[in-house]
Amino acid sequence: MTRKRRKLLNGKICHHIVQGINKEYIFKEDEDKKKYLDLLRKYYMEYEIDIICYCIMDNHAHLILYSSNIENISDFMRKVNSIYAMYYNKKYNRVGYVFRNRFKSILILTRKQLCIWIKYIHMNPVKANIVKNENEYKYSSYNDYLNKSGFLNQRILNFLFLKPQNYIEKFKSIPYKNIYDNKIVLKNILDKFLKQENICLNQLRKKENLVEKFISYLNSKKYNYSKQELADILKISRATLYRKIKKVREKNDRK
Repeated sequence: MTRKRRKLLNGKICHHIVQGINKEYIFKEDEDKKKYLDLLRKYYMEYEIDIICYCIMDNHAHLILYSSNIENISDFMRKVNSIYAMYYNKKYNRVGYVFRNRFKSILILTRKQLCIWIKYIHMNPVKANIVKNENEYKYSSYNDYLNKSGFLNQRILNFLFLKPQNYIEKFKSIPYKNIYDNKIVLKNILDKFLKQENICLNQLRKKENLVEKFISYLNSKKYNYSKQELADILKISRATLYRKIKKVREKNDRK
């Protein structure tokens, strides 16, 4: 008997990006994209995974996955990617690595973030000028949402839209935001701050007062950012960022 999965909020929702080594086109033919999609279908239930969103492009794939156990996600990705790598090497008569390093994973913390990522992922083929509209692309989950098909289930809809009876208009109206553009801007602001303070990133990361000063600098510029984006740009974990902020606040409270 399979274990009953818990509600989405009690587990881990992650955005995963798999890329071809040296940015190679590892999904260059329809057959390749279908093969990767078939592997997702074959193993997601075995590893107790919910596939909330996907888009398979020519040289990379985006996946938003949920599991009550984060290790299930890692095992699932390893399984799918290793089998696909064997298929790819055999088909194209090659040897060696197929995927670039380990798959990149970004933890999604809120429903709002999740919706923004779903929109961003479905817009990939539109922004790449492959299609004009999201529903024209065959290898994404966009049409799964329109048709309630594929990996989509009622639990996912309940979590995303709360009242999913008439969710399609809400789904279509999710605003597009180039998330990576936001991080580029944040990186530019960080570089400017480091130059202004005549310090390097390692010095900033090690001193709580410098972290606090940088956050104050961001706030003074009225720049909109998330703590996850800030942790990513400082190359520290979100938990570490919270600890640094907490230490600074405790020092200020004692003054």
